[in-house]
Amino acid sequence: MDNPAYVIDCEREFAIVGGNEKVEKPEKPRPHSFDEAITLTGVGWFHYKLLLICGACFMGVMVEIMGVSLIMNQMKCDLQPTLDQQGILASAGFLGVVLSSHAMGFLADTWGRVTTLKYALCLSAVCSIVSGFSVNIWMLIVFRFLTGFFISGGQACVFSLCGEFHGNESRVRHVTLLSGFLCMAMVFAPAMAIGILPLQIETVVLGMRFSSWRVLLLANVSISLVALVGISMLPETPKYLLVQGRSKESLDILSRIFAQNTGRDRSEYPVREIALETGGASLGDVHGFLDAVRLVWHQTVPLFYRSRLPHTLNICVIQFLIYFLAQGIFMWFPTILDELGSRGGADTLLCTVLQGLDVNSNTNSTDVDMESCSVNVDTSTYQVMIMIGSTFVLIYLVFAYIIDYTGKKNLLMAWMLLTMVCLVGLHYLEQFALVVIALTTVMAIGNCGGLVSTIAMEFYPTHINAMGMCFIMMVGRLGAVVGSNILGRLLFASCDAIFWALLGMVVLLFSLGYFLPEKPRPRREPKTPTVVAAINSK
Repeated sequence: MDNPAYVIDCEREFAIVGGNEKVEKPEKPRPHSFDEAITLTGVGWFHYKLLLICGACFMGVMVEIMGVSLIMNQMKCDLQPTLDQQGILASAGFLGVVLSSHAMGFLADTWGRVTTLKYALCLSAVCSIVSGFSVNIWMLIVFRFLTGFFISGGQACVFSLCGEFHGNESRVRHVTLLSGFLCMAMVFAPAMAIGILPLQIETVVLGMRFSSWRVLLLANVSISLVALVGISMLPETPKYLLVQGRSKESLDILSRIFAQNTGRDRSEYPVREIALETGGASLGDVHGFLDAVRLVWHQTVPLFYRSRLPHTLNICVIQFLIYFLAQGIFMWFPTILDELGSRGGADTLLCTVLQGLDVNSNTNSTDVDMESCSVNVDTSTYQVMIMIGSTFVLIYLVFAYIIDYTGKKNLLMAWMLLTMVCLVGLHYLEQFALVVIALTTVMAIGNCGGLVSTIAMEFYPTHINAMGMCFIMMVGRLGAVVGSNILGRLLFASCDAIFWALLGMVVLLFSLGYFLPEKPRPRREPKTPTVVAAINSK
């Protein structure tokens, strides 16, 4: 008993009670890591509800931005815009997204993902409703810009919101499924247009002619309002709370998720303590303008640390080029389709059609005859857009269920290889159906943007995750603005040369994709009762 080592060992293992009795002292359990804690909640009802709510946010973004392009012909009767004003209106929402993305990322990382989304969706809905009552074209442009400005948080922040409620095994699949909701918006918006725009509405509201295009703008807000109600039902992400040092709140939310997913009592959740993570910033640190600038700087600079700089630049370049190509072709796809269809199904090379097309032929006149304002809506273009959107949704479903086996980078590069084949084929294909399929496949490279976003979401740590996601989505949207304004006109001016240039661009994307960071997927091993017991005893 005089052995010091023996005495120390006894004092660690036993508590002395009443002088003589030795009672075994329970060992304090080791804190779980966050990944262990979130994995033990399982995947169930809460996560399916989360996917639908985040998906509604995604759809709201796309519907609000895309909805303006569907009313261009109808709103000419009431607002009489010039060609330049129409171009500004088409880009206003995208420009709003680009200018606000950085601020939305900062707020999401310092104010909270859920809180930022609530205010963003609420303000965007208000601006969108006001835009439906615009009395002139500039009022419409300003409020569509503000709608895009506020709703930008509904895209990049949602990646962080969805991803942080998942463990490593389920995160990639659910975030990939989430990206598919952008394509569902390409089904929803044209379907709403088919149902509303042909209506002959001649009601006068507040002294203005309340036409069907105004009704469509108001109807499109419904998705954002549904998303707002859903977001109000969600708690803040437990990982964000943990980084902010609020471990008890994080543990409370995890136990509630466990109860919803399993149907068991919250007290059965096996985690009692979570290891703290550091690095979070809070708006409580802001006491003046200089503090705000300093905090924004501290949230942005880590994206460009030496260890992250090559990957950040690589991701931004890839996102810019993907959206440049996809949005640039999508903007003119209905026009190209109409021109191909006007040939009566005759075999024709695509470039022969494009170089004979005058893109200003239908837009030279800026004066609108008010008596000819009852526009006959051609729904065939909207029907084609619905078919394309449905195809893209199916592509995302396939992505979601094979991504665990192929890996994100491999899937990304495989699609780019297919895009290269289609770009080469477009130089030689003459059959109408094959040309449309090849062009749609090239346009579908936009789906790769979701894969790149998934890679970025796993690459950036929690305390700068939303900032990183918003920054790369800002660059992507900038690419969409540039592509939609110049790519079509370049194709019409010099089709062959531009298609070869696009092929070179996709080759570059393929090469850059090889160097993207990718978190290794954990091996899926069957959990025997012994392993489960070991996990729960930690």
